[in-house]
Amino acid sequence: MRHFRVLIVTYAHWEGLSRLPALLHEAGCEICVLGVPDNFPSYSRFVKRVFISPNDVDAVVADLNVHLQNQANKYDWIIISDDPLLYALEKRRNEAWVKENFPTIAGDAGIDFITSKSVFIEACRKKNIKVPDFDLCSDLPQLQAAGDRLGYPLVIKQEQGFAGLAVRIVDDAESLSGLPLEQHVIAQKFIRGRLASAAAVYKDGKPIAWFSYYRSRTWGDCGPSAAIEAKVFPELEHMLTQLGQLSGFHGLCGIDFFEQENTGELILLEQNFRPTLTIGLAKRFGVDLAMAIRILLGGDDARIDRALTQKTTVKSVIPLFPQDVFRAIDAQDRRGLLKWCFYPLWWREMRWSEPFIMFLNLRHIIQKLRGVKKVNTRRFV
Repeated sequence: MRHFRVLIVTYAHWEGLSRLPALLHEAGCEICVLGVPDNFPSYSRFVKRVFISPNDVDAVVADLNVHLQNQANKYDWIIISDDPLLYALEKRRNEAWVKENFPTIAGDAGIDFITSKSVFIEACRKKNIKVPDFDLCSDLPQLQAAGDRLGYPLVIKQEQGFAGLAVRIVDDAESLSGLPLEQHVIAQKFIRGRLASAAAVYKDGKPIAWFSYYRSRTWGDCGPSAAIEAKVFPELEHMLTQLGQLSGFHGLCGIDFFEQENTGELILLEQNFRPTLTIGLAKRFGVDLAMAIRILLGGDDARIDRALTQKTTVKSVIPLFPQDVFRAIDAQDRRGLLKWCFYPLWWREMRWSEPFIMFLNLRHIIQKLRGVKKVNTRRFV
C-alpha cells in the first residue's frame, strides 16, 4: 500500500482534532503537525514530526508558508484543521501558495462559500437547499424588522465564527437593543426539531463517504456533541452533493442540520469545513473513512465511483469522551457521571489507544472536579 505524507496545520486548541492522526495512520499516511504549542494532535503517538509556531494565528500562517517552501518532498495533503486558520488564509487569498493549498477547487467562489456565512446561506437558498428563512441585517432597525417577520426566538449569526461562538438566540424584541452590530449579521428563523449532524469526506467537490447521527446530548446549548445516536437520512446524499457543487471542497468536513418537527424535512444549519470530533466512530456506523481518505489521495482510484455510505444503525446512544464527562459535571448530572465511573461498556469510548491524550483529558477532568481550572467548552469541539 502506498504511503502518503500529510501535514496537519492547527491553531485552535481543539481536542476533537486529536482523533485525526489515528485515522490518517490507518489510511497509510505519514503524519506531521505544524501548529501552536500544546495542540492536541501533536500528542498523538501516530505523529512522526511536530513543528511548533508562536501562539498567534497569523504567525502559524507565516510559518506554514516558510515550511512549505523548505520542503524537498511535497506533502500529498495539507489539512487546514480549524476555522480561525481558514479565516486567516482567506485574508491572503491573492497569494498563489494560499490558493494552491486552500481546500477547494472552486477558486474565489469556493473560498467565499467556505469562509462567509452570509455567502454560504444565500448560495444554499439559490441552490434550493433547505435552510431556515433569514434576513441579512446591518443595523438595529433591520434586525428589528427581521424579528417582526421571522418571529421569536430569533437566531442571530455573525459573518464568521465557530463552535457556537458566533450564534445567539434572542427570545424577544427587547433583547435586540443590547446587541452590538459591528458588521452585518444573519437573522434566522428558529427551527423546531431534532438536531443532527453528519461527517463526510469530499474529493474535488464530490462526497465519497459519510455517516450521520442525532446529537442526543450536547455540552451546552450551542456546544460540541456529548453523545450521538446513529441515524440514516436517505435525502442527505442529495444535500451533500449540492453542497459539494457549491464549495468544490476537498477533505474532511461536517454538516449540522435539523430534522424538522412534524414534517421530518432536513433543514441545513451550517457546514464545518474541517474534521469534526466524531470521525473516529465511522466504522461503528459501517463506513470506512480510511479507505475514503486513500481514494481522496489517489491511492484507490478504482473505487472512486463507489460511495462509502452508512449502511448500519447503532440503536444505543454513544457517549463521547471526554465531552460527556464535562457535560455531566456542568449539568450536575450525577447519574451520568457515575455511569462513566462504574459502567464498563462506556469505558471503551475512552481514548485508550492514545495514552498521552488520555492523560491530558483525565487531568482536565480532575482539575474541573476540584474546581482548580475552568475547562473551556470551545476546546473540545
